[in-house]
Amino acid sequence: MMINGKILFFNESEGKGIIINSNKEKISFEVQNWNDFELMPSLGLEVVFNLDGDTALNIISKSTKEAEGFEEDQEVVEDIKKENITDEILDIIQSQEGPVEESKNSIVEELTQPDTMTEDSIIEKISKESEEDVQERPQSITITINISTAVKNYFEMVNSHIGHRKIYKKVDGRLDYLLTKRFLFTTFNNLTDIDLHIITPKIKMLHDDLRLMSRVYDDFAEKIKYPNLAYQEVFLSCQAEYMKIKNGAEYTIERLKQLRGDEEQLDDILKIKKEEFDEDIKSAEFDALQNELKSLSGTYVDVVHMMAELDERYRSDIQLLNTFEEEYKAEFSEIFGVEALFHKKNLIEILNAQAYLLDSQLWQQAKKSRAVKAHFKDSSIIGEFNTKTYLKYYLESLDSDKATTETKKLFALYEYLLSVQKDYVMIVVNSSQDAMEYESSIKNLKTTYEIKSFIDEKSAIKWGIKNSVKILVLEDQLKTVNAEKFLHIYKKHVTLTPKIILLGEKPRINSYSISCLLPKNASTKIITDSIKSIVNSK
Repeated sequence: MMINGKILFFNESEGKGIIINSNKEKISFEVQNWNDFELMPSLGLEVVFNLDGDTALNIISKSTKEAEGFEEDQEVVEDIKKENITDEILDIIQSQEGPVEESKNSIVEELTQPDTMTEDSIIEKISKESEEDVQERPQSITITINISTAVKNYFEMVNSHIGHRKIYKKVDGRLDYLLTKRFLFTTFNNLTDIDLHIITPKIKMLHDDLRLMSRVYDDFAEKIKYPNLAYQEVFLSCQAEYMKIKNGAEYTIERLKQLRGDEEQLDDILKIKKEEFDEDIKSAEFDALQNELKSLSGTYVDVVHMMAELDERYRSDIQLLNTFEEEYKAEFSEIFGVEALFHKKNLIEILNAQAYLLDSQLWQQAKKSRAVKAHFKDSSIIGEFNTKTYLKYYLESLDSDKATTETKKLFALYEYLLSVQKDYVMIVVNSSQDAMEYESSIKNLKTTYEIKSFIDEKSAIKWGIKNSVKILVLEDQLKTVNAEKFLHIYKKHVTLTPKIILLGEKPRINSYSISCLLPKNASTKIITDSIKSIVNSK
């Protein structure tokens, strides 16, 4: 069974380290048992491993395990369920055979038996344990790993994921993943249900990688959510002297609890011995009782003195720990905050690029699918095949005034999509002067369409591939090709069919139907009125 843990210590020169699991147990490991080829051992790295006695085997990073899609079988799941009930609890459950009152009486009876522990055994026990308490403690804490190194180690896994996906930063478009993720994956599932064949290997890869990076981001966001916990986990837990003193302070608390129990037991025995001493003052055993009473009294005083020393030591240790914590807290917060912001920015940039790619590739395939086209037609979904059109269709069936919190998020998403998935009027003419005049005039129209003009045919087609061109104003003779050749190439590369206003003579071979044919020397007002007419006729 694979066990979860985190690397608490690792010595690169010796190739040895320590893993701490969820039960705070420390397990040794050596680098020859490291089976991860993606990541090397580092402080704070989350890992999974098999346990053989006191040694960790088959160790890999948790992120690698998730990426490879490991799944536990039913037998392992059952083992985990069984592990949740410890042997101690099972023993307690099985031992509850007698009445509760009888068990209570037996405990009281055992506690009131002073002879169960003799004077010699008590003194021997306290003397032996006191030797452990005499160990010297450092008067100050030396930093083991500096803040920059600790933070770097902590973000190593995230940094590795970012490094492997730098290629996404070259993607031109972006789609706000945190805002669109729910509807994006819903759209993916819905389109898959309509036509499974639109999920190409490339789209499947984009989908799976986006899912993986989404989990990486969620884990990252959880880690940076609480700065105080991050300070403890990222920096303090890596400081050897700090942890030694902290563990010592915890041990001191346990010793104080034990000594208080010894004190109470000695106090009970002393009371009984004093009663025996008063009763046997004239007996032959008087001297022996007197010596025994002195010895017990001395031990009692030693216990009280030891408790006072341990209490003082505990207060000193706590002060030492607090001083160390305060000394580096502000510097850590600054460095951690900068690193967290840097990695968050990179993660979101990659997620936004992945979301854009998945969305665009998905709809490019959907536009080619007969099943999807039929579904849109049967559902009366009008408009370009994209997330904005699909979401608009869904929202039209809802009442925004009675919307739930989740539905309101969809309305907000639609407003966002309107701002990023804009519809355009694209102008492609021969003269830069004409392009500027047409663009300036059309901008005065009160429409939701944006305006984009070109005099270079190649740039126009490249831009048209990535944007939603609803109306194309085109001159019959461009710089290098005529309108007929341009439209042939445009149709080959651009999936959306625009309404076309042609300035000049109509092409002999029509790649598209011409919505409006105007003279080559048509005024800007005539062109603007024609665009207005097309917009209003939708």
